[in-house]
Amino acid sequence: MKTQDIKKQIKKLESEKEKAEKKIVSLKSELENESNKSEWIRIPNTNYEITKDVLHKGKSYNEIIQLKKPEEELLDLEIIGKICKYPELLKELKMDSSSTKDDFFFKQPFPQNEKRGRVAWFYAVSVCAGLYCGGGSSYSDSDLGVRFVRRTKGGKK
Repeated sequence: MKTQDIKKQIKKLESEKEKAEKKIVSLKSELENESNKSEWIRIPNTNYEITKDVLHKGKSYNEIIQLKKPEEELLDLEIIGKICKYPELLKELKMDSSSTKDDFFFKQPFPQNEKRGRVAWFYAVSVCAGLYCGGGSSYSDSDLGVRFVRRTKGGKK
């Protein structure tokens, strides 16, 4: 390979690297802005709080996992069960079938599905709400996002 060709390839790769680094900075900024858009609500009788709003709508599970902050976790069935004990919290979170545009991913409860790359999500329609555990991790929808939970600094209240 000629020296000139090598120099062109290096320049091209450096340009692509610069674009990728800018994209990373942009995504991190978007993550910070997105997470700051939602307030956190304490889940009664737990040491967890949950984002009031569904975040990162229209992104796939794979994209959301890349955007997740270290202290944030996906909801799991145990925490969803605790939320279901509080009708006023369900209503505030729009998990009472009052919104059909706030579906979200949660932690896959079945190890065999997780091994196969399947993800789980909460959905609501006009007559019911439910859980679905067989979707692919690259699936996205404009109404599908994520509700993060995080441990509170204090104990249970």
